Amino acid sequence: MKNQCSKIGKCNLFGGELEIPEDSVIRYKCFYCLGEESRWSSCKRFMIIDELGYCPDFVMPNSLLSSEQIMNRIQWSKVSN
Repeated sequence: MKNQCSKIGKCNLFGGELEIPEDSVIRYKCFYCLGEESRWSSCKRFMIIDELGYCPDFVMPNSLLSSEQIMNRIQWSKVSN
């Protein structure tokens, strides 16, 4: 069993680069990033990083958006910029 998520090197949440309250970051890290694989493998950021190699900052570990909805939002933001 691993003690931390295998994607932390690619995750802006774990690196403290997201503009969200520090207590939320700590909660997410404790629940999703550290400990049992079953927790971090259920993280939406983990899933998107696994699929794309990166995860947009709008995605939180407990996001209810589907992977398809996230991909559509990424495409939409590229078109609108």
